[in-house]
Amino acid sequence: MYVVSISYKKTPLEVRSRFAFSGEQQRVFLQQCRESGDMAQSVILSTCNRMELYTQFPEEEREGENGAESVQRRWERMEEAICAARGIPMELCRKYGNCYSGTGALRHLHRVASGVDSMVMGEDEILGQVKAAYYQAKEAGCTGFALNTIFKSAITCAKKIKTDTSLSKTSVSVATLAAGTVLRHIREHNLPRARVMIIGITGDTGGRVMKNIIGQAGISVVGTSRRHGADGQVIGIEGVEMLPYGDRYAAMGGCDVIVSATGSPHYTVTCEAWRRARDAAERRGDAPPAVLWLDLSVPADIDRSVGAYGTLYQMDYFSELARSNNERKQQARENAEQMIEERLDTLRKELFFHRLVPEIPGMREAAARLRFEELLYRVRDESTYEEMRGFFGALRRVLEE
Repeated sequence: MYVVSISYKKTPLEVRSRFAFSGEQQRVFLQQCRESGDMAQSVILSTCNRMELYTQFPEEEREGENGAESVQRRWERMEEAICAARGIPMELCRKYGNCYSGTGALRHLHRVASGVDSMVMGEDEILGQVKAAYYQAKEAGCTGFALNTIFKSAITCAKKIKTDTSLSKTSVSVATLAAGTVLRHIREHNLPRARVMIIGITGDTGGRVMKNIIGQAGISVVGTSRRHGADGQVIGIEGVEMLPYGDRYAAMGGCDVIVSATGSPHYTVTCEAWRRARDAAERRGDAPPAVLWLDLSVPADIDRSVGAYGTLYQMDYFSELARSNNERKQQARENAEQMIEERLDTLRKELFFHRLVPEIPGMREAAARLRFEELLYRVRDESTYEEMRGFFGALRRVLEE
């Protein structure tokens, strides 16, 4: 398997925004991969902090280990597809992208799925995002035996790490960090009552922010959504004042905090529209003295210019908050890394044995022509010392069962 990764580790927010794929763009990209032939088996993962393409090339099954030139050509093929889809120059991908192949690619996926590679170590959202990306590719007909086996292994391993280590205990995520920032803003400004708007409240991140602040004394939550029921009304959430997305500005000027967490490729809050909403709130007499904006989306949801009228935090702000959390989880991380290595050994054997299956009938026929002792001597003569030790060690364990 091959991976091209654009992530928070070395890519600034404004560049990550250019690599982000919306849900519809992912669907179209997978269709293009399926029709391309060589990249027909691919999975694309696009989140706030990373965009990654996982590809299994058909010739891998035939060639086994590959030379450096072949590996480089495949990475370049993936980069070309990504850049063509997003209208990005190749130089940008080569500057900020990380590439993995073979065992390194398998290890990377397992670390991503388990939250070891996340900006907020041990976050819960990433496993769901990896599962969603895999199921989307599977439904699009873009996965075969290898990718199915690899992603199922990563998902199973991530679940075990979450259960058997403290990596995800006292779970911290971008959503919980954002909720903490909201509560701190309210305390610091001594707000007896605070009105918080969450744009995209029915999404995963927006919903998690809501769950972390709803019920707190003095906080009222306003949510916006594009989702409507059969009667045409916005789908309700208990304890939340729900508004149609198109009516957001009517209430925004009177909100102390505005959180936006959508997958929209366009701004959900523009400076000009917000200023009009603010002016209207001032005329009504309900404009708050201090406004906090939290932009939890890539590409950015909120026009950066609004920061001149209050405090705006975007995704990169949370990287420093995440750092101290990660330092406290180093022992759990080491345990998780060891579990990943053990899982990788099992996975590599499963993939290798699958490639070997078609050869087994011929091996059995050839072995039938040799005496058992002769077969053992032939193995001794044709293998390296380490290969011989491994073979006879495994054979001994099998025969002792």
